[in-house]
Amino acid sequence: MTQSIDAMKIKPIRRVNVSDQVFEQMKSLILSGEWEAGVRLPSENNLATLFSVSRITIRQAIQRLVALGLAETHPGEGTYIRTLSSNQSIVGLAPAAYLGDDNMRSVLEFRKAIEVYTAELAAQKADSDDIAKLESILDEMEQEKGDLERFSEIDYSFHYELAVISRNPLIVGSYDLIRDVLRSTFKEIVQKRGRSQGIYYHREILDSIIDKDAERCRILMTQHIDDTYDDMLSQKKLTDKEDDSAPAENNANSI
Repeated sequence: MTQSIDAMKIKPIRRVNVSDQVFEQMKSLILSGEWEAGVRLPSENNLATLFSVSRITIRQAIQRLVALGLAETHPGEGTYIRTLSSNQSIVGLAPAAYLGDDNMRSVLEFRKAIEVYTAELAAQKADSDDIAKLESILDEMEQEKGDLERFSEIDYSFHYELAVISRNPLIVGSYDLIRDVLRSTFKEIVQKRGRSQGIYYHREILDSIIDKDAERCRILMTQHIDDTYDDMLSQKKLTDKEDDSAPAENNANSI
């Protein structure tokens, strides 16, 4: 007998960060066992109705589930819940354990390796809905300039949306895997560098995507991350130098 999804377990999404909330709710239903292995998900249209969101939001959530190995898509049949391995429930916690003290450098190096080509793919693949989503995120950045913590979350959302637009589940999965690490470094970057550079580069990148200029988009993302890399690491070196000199001063004062 074919099992079915219990619609009563789904809660309509009505607040901000809709895409994240849909994904987190679906992931929670899978990891808790409410959605059992082997069950086929309803169609995108049906899920959109149940969650009270758009089909695009549902599609993005499913892509993230597939990238994490929580679901699998069978062409012509639909998307099914996968059987979980013993360690998948903590997949999002693992990356932080592999980062050393210099995690800012590691994250920025990762971002340059991934995001430059991701931006290029986004310029090639973005449709009108994708562009509208990026424009909405950029507008929200402008509106939240006075709240640095909120601004950093929206900043991260812009970069994550480029990954979604790339239509590459491995790229999206990479973001999901180190989601907390990325958000933490985005927050630190915004606190130390402010808002202007993020808004400038995001606007230029979006204009390149609208023009479908993949080469310019790649160059801009390279400049964006290089500028951040140089600035953040120069600040870190200055702080380290000040810290190194402090003990000597303290010792001199204690003589």
